[in-house]
Amino acid sequence: MSPDLTLRTEGLARTYPSGEGEVVALSPFTHTFPTGLSAVVGPSGSGKSTLLNLLAGFDAPTQGRVWVGGTDLHALSEAGRADFRLAHYGFVFQSHNLVSILSAQENVEFPLTLAGMPPRERRERARALLDQVGLGRRGHHLPAQLSGGEAQRVAIARALACDPAIVLADEPTGNLDSRTGEQVLDLLTAPARAGRTVILITHDREVAALADHHLAVRDGVVTVQGGVARAPVSSPASP
Repeated sequence: MSPDLTLRTEGLARTYPSGEGEVVALSPFTHTFPTGLSAVVGPSGSGKSTLLNLLAGFDAPTQGRVWVGGTDLHALSEAGRADFRLAHYGFVFQSHNLVSILSAQENVEFPLTLAGMPPRERRERARALLDQVGLGRRGHHLPAQLSGGEAQRVAIARALACDPAIVLADEPTGNLDSRTGEQVLDLLTAPARAGRTVILITHDREVAALADHHLAVRDGVVTVQGGVARAPVSSPASP
């Protein structure tokens, strides 16, 4: 039986010092993310990226917790969080963030190399993933030789390389034309249909309309349309 890798938050919040006061980047937020595609919508500066960084363990909360199954993400060391992300998370960013000196195939292989997969197996998996995103014949090209849409499709293949339970996508269609953006979204809905938790950050409500679940962020406050979210009245208790 697969381990429980349900993503949930308990009273998750983040503030930053500002002069003599503080800026509330994310108000306390408790939610269990279902499998499928969840869209997080809000204007620039609303707190979407703060939420994503906390869910990934890139940033530390001021209070509250992020749980993945029975693992308290922020109780892990920095190295422990990196290992945990490698095993269970995939990431897609607005700028594809491919390694410029590596070919498309080598970029997809990179997380598999970190995970210790033998060379032959990782080459075969990378080729299969590139085939899935329609780039089987472009594996030897460097990122600079790819179009924006092609590079983003390579980034999705890389995000799925380690078969993650959780995929976080931050404005993955923001730099693409509408047709290419639709192709990228189609690729992101595939892992959602396969039972993974895919969280898509976007400011585009038309993109968000394609999701199974919807959250809105404004001024650091997250509200959920469908599903259950609550702001705790006190600091979260230890489990």
